[in-house]
Amino acid sequence: MHTSGSCFCGAIEWEADIDPNMIAACHCRDCQILSGSAFRMAGGAPTSFAFTNGKPRFFEKTADSGNIRRMAFCGECGTHLASLPPDSDAAGLVSIRLATSVDFAELRPIAEIFCDSKMSWMPTIEDTVAFPREPKIPGNDD
Repeated sequence: MHTSGSCFCGAIEWEADIDPNMIAACHCRDCQILSGSAFRMAGGAPTSFAFTNGKPRFFEKTADSGNIRRMAFCGECGTHLASLPPDSDAAGLVSIRLATSVDFAELRPIAEIFCDSKMSWMPTIEDTVAFPREPKIPGNDD
């Protein structure tokens, strides 16, 4: 699905082709802390992602896999936008923070990941597959 989005203040814009089979609610502690919520919605863009306006800031994070990921965020409002491979020229999955998409309401999760750190009071999302950690997806090292 082709979609686009922006940070809260509109300084950074992006567009991507999101694979509908790679949309998940992530319950890992990093996503809980970075979103300020019980989970964060993420969608994989394995073939097409670009910042179309503005320049994000980045910080590096060590993923659960031990690999380094570049976390893109807006330097003005702080909105977290995506997780990218450590080298901007390298191929690899971009994990988009779906709340920033103009099509957020249409991007329904097919999976819940990192359920071993899911809040006990959080119900299962209907029609999703639950994974205790992250399933192995080629190119995804979040």
